[in-house]
Amino acid sequence: MAKILTSQTIETQLREELKLSPEMSIIAHVHMPSLGPVQGDAEAVARAILSCVDTLVMPAFTFQTQVVPQVGPPNNAIVYGSGDEQNARAEIFRPDLPVHPDCGLVAEVLRRSPGTLRSTHPILSFVARGPHAREVLASQTRQNPLGPIAWLEAHDGAVLLMGVDQRDNFALHLAEQRAGRKAFIRWALTVDDIEELPNIPGCMEGFNAIWAELMDITMVTQIGSARCELIPLKPMLAYAEQRIREDPNFLLCDKPSCLSCRARQVY
Repeated sequence: MAKILTSQTIETQLREELKLSPEMSIIAHVHMPSLGPVQGDAEAVARAILSCVDTLVMPAFTFQTQVVPQVGPPNNAIVYGSGDEQNARAEIFRPDLPVHPDCGLVAEVLRRSPGTLRSTHPILSFVARGPHAREVLASQTRQNPLGPIAWLEAHDGAVLLMGVDQRDNFALHLAEQRAGRKAFIRWALTVDDIEELPNIPGCMEGFNAIWAELMDITMVTQIGSARCELIPLKPMLAYAEQRIREDPNFLLCDKPSCLSCRARQVY
């Protein structure tokens, strides 16, 4: 039987083995099932991470707000007119809308916690807790959904991966953007309207191509059953941008059915 983790055990490993510190601001991606049994569940994991850092940021994305129009701009990695069922299920974005399940239980627990703030992007909102939460979230706009990643980078932040691989490392999209890779337009339901949202990044299925290449700057440990990594944002983003400039197809997936990667592929 797997040993049951406690919040204190997780905190100790984060501090001693991944070198998280109270001066550090991070973006975290956590897959609870990969950790194994945790006393206190997702609340304990959130508490452990918060106890180690200055400001914690997590994705609070709401893909459930998206709608598919009948027509739109070309080469946009979307099949227009195909979203009748999705549109019928779409939810209106509101500040207390639960995060999409893809973001994980810890992100939802953090969203519900007293003192947590949330940005207002109708698809790609973030939650943050800590002294710089308001500042980091204010860096996001409708035109610049990746603003919080750039803020963390500028403040010597890092990305924490717990039980996930590079396919959940959302920060790599900023390297794509800086290298000039195409982004997309998407639409979401808001209280007042259907809002058009630019600069939405694409597929992440090819991101594991960079995994081994980042090992020199990555701290690695095992917490419970999960592989956990801490990667500083500045060198990670600089390296990823350089690699994409050298190979415009780097980090794209190889699935013929992926409209996003096919729309961005350079032949």
